[in-house]
Parts: sequence; C-alpha cells; structure tokens
Amino acid sequence: MRKLNILFLDWRLSQSKIGSALSSELDSSIFNLSNLLKEQLRNNDSLGKEMRKILESGEMLTTEIIGKFITKNLKETDNNVLVIEYPRTIEQFDGLKKVLADENIELENIWYFKQREPKEFMNDHFKNPIEKQWLDKYGDEVIEKWKTEFTRRREQIAEIRNISDEFKWKIIEMDYIENLNSEYISRKIKDCV
Repeated sequence: MRKLNILFLDWRLSQSKIGSALSSELDSSIFNLSNLLKEQLRNNDSLGKEMRKILESGEMLTTEIIGKFITKNLKETDNNVLVIEYPRTIEQFDGLKKVLADENIELENIWYFKQREPKEFMNDHFKNPIEKQWLDKYGDEVIEKWKTEFTRRREQIAEIRNISDEFKWKIIEMDYIENLNSEYISRKIKDCV
C-alpha cells in the first residue's frame, strides 16, 4: 500500500530544505500543492480549464475540485508522497482523507517542524545580515507580519491536529540555524523516529 505523509512548518522554517531532506528520508516524491496548482492552471486540459474558470469568476477553488486535482496527480506516480503545507483547513483535511481512502493510500504520518522558542528564533533570524536588512528597512512592520503569519500558521496546524490521530504526529522542534543543512535535518528526523 502506498503511503502519504504531510509536512507542516512553522513560519520561516525552510520549506525547500526540510521538504527535500524529509522526502529523501521517507523515499517519497514531493507534492507541493502550490507549485503543482500553478502548473495545472497553465494546462489546457479539462481540469485546468475548470479551475481557471472558477478563479476567473473570483471564486476560490473548492475542496471538491482540489480533491480531483490531488487524485489526478496521485494517479500520475506510483511513489509514496510527501504533501507540503496542505491541508490548511479541517474541510481540506477531510477532503484529503476521502481521496486517500478512494485511492487506497495510507496516511502514514503528519510531520510538524516547529520553532522551539519562537521569540528567540525570530530574534536570531533577524541577526542574520541578509534578513537584518529587511528589519532595518521596514522596522516593526516586518516584526508584525512575522507575528501575524506565525500565529495564523500555528492556528491552522492546531485545528488539523485537534481532529486527527495524535499518534500520527511527528513533532520536531527546531532552533534557528543560519546555515541549515540536510545533515542536521536528517539527524532531527532520525531522532524523532
């Protein structure tokens, strides 16, 4: 039976580095919904047309249409899959579970990489010269955006966690590391397992 894992990240943790390391550890293909949706919208097939029509009318894509999209993409690979940053709502989580049941795919684990000490993480992040330039340029606006996005993301994750099987969750606490690398991430994953 094929397996699907979900990856959630706190605000400003590296999606590309953590996703790549985790997919390698799990021997899974990465399913980045945002990137795949952009590709699908450029396609001229019936699903692409249907999705464009919805978006052009000013509506959001429904859970049903996203389910069709996920099903289509899952059928295009025989590999295990790592879904990054999806679902974001309880409705989307329920929709994903329905797709998995229909396609006979097991939800193996939900990985959550979280900042161990969020305030310390943010402070250390803005000590990095590359990131400090944004703080110097925009000041408190950058800090407020960080806090808003961090809180919003944590609330979304908490909602999903509250309705899912607790034993499926693999939680990894991260400190800020300026040069985050795959060896460090792999070690954290192995420590969690």
